[in-house]
Amino acid sequence: MKWNKKYNLTFFITGILIAFVVLNMLLVYAESKNPESGIKTFHDAVWYMIITLTTVGYGDLYPTTPMGKAIGYIFVFGSLGTLGYLISTLTSKYHTMMEEKKLGYRGTDFENHIIFIGWDDFSRMVAEEIFHSSKKIAIVTKKKDQIDLIYAQFGKENTFVLFADYANLDLLVKANVEQAAAVFINLPDDAQVLLYVIDFKKRYPHPQIVVSIDNSRLKDTFLAAGVTYAIARNEIASKMVASYMFEPDVANLNSDLISSSRTVSDYDMQEYKVLENNRYAGMNYFDAFLDMKKTHNAVLVGLSRKKDGNWTVLTNPQEETIQAGDYMILMCSGGAKRELKETFGVEEGRVLE
Repeated sequence: MKWNKKYNLTFFITGILIAFVVLNMLLVYAESKNPESGIKTFHDAVWYMIITLTTVGYGDLYPTTPMGKAIGYIFVFGSLGTLGYLISTLTSKYHTMMEEKKLGYRGTDFENHIIFIGWDDFSRMVAEEIFHSSKKIAIVTKKKDQIDLIYAQFGKENTFVLFADYANLDLLVKANVEQAAAVFINLPDDAQVLLYVIDFKKRYPHPQIVVSIDNSRLKDTFLAAGVTYAIARNEIASKMVASYMFEPDVANLNSDLISSSRTVSDYDMQEYKVLENNRYAGMNYFDAFLDMKKTHNAVLVGLSRKKDGNWTVLTNPQEETIQAGDYMILMCSGGAKRELKETFGVEEGRVLE
């Protein structure tokens, strides 16, 4: 099939060129005998043909004999076809380009972003929280009609959508998967998720993998497969429901704190990395607690520290000294986010490690 298309195009172009040469030779033959005609040479004929076919029409050369005019009519009508072909081709290319861009086939240059594989209501709620934390998100969906809805909700500045079959791992390069901070896999079946994780990890070992599963007993299996975090939806829901039954105020507060703050008065939990030049590096935890409350009206609730390759949360360690590389875990309002970003010199979160 490819061979036929290639040679059919070659024969077509060759035929057009031969037709142009013959018509120009006939034009020279007809016009060169008329002293009033300006078309005397083959070069003149080609010039007239090009000017006519491109619809420029300088009028410096034109046929005067009946045979020359007949050939001129061919060039005139040919110019309409040429113009129509160019317009239709450009229009088709433009629509193709826009469609490819909409479907994500042009790719993205996002870095340190979160990729969602599998899109449903649960994924959308997770994406809302990440989106309001000012993180870039890339969403892979196999339903084309979801693309416009996603962009309508999240906009295009920090959102990229890729239309693809989930099994097509090669196409994930369009979402710049190698530069992603984390990948959230949310497929309908736990077995399907596990198989996907195994294939994904072999091809893209760098990003963290977070999965949503139904069976909490499979957590260890997923962790052994290379998953960074395995979240059982029913387990989280059951804890929240139980909390609402006997400590509703605590449940309401927890619900607020695990949500991203969307207004200056909202409160949520955040964590920031302590760089070497940060003034909290080397400071006693309790002194940092007082300073954080006084300076930013934020409550320091713990530290996250890497030990032996694993992260450990130190909850309210009063006698601990804060070290460079630690993450300070804070409860603060949305209004303090800008101040905290300036204080720590980094964005909120620990998705990169």
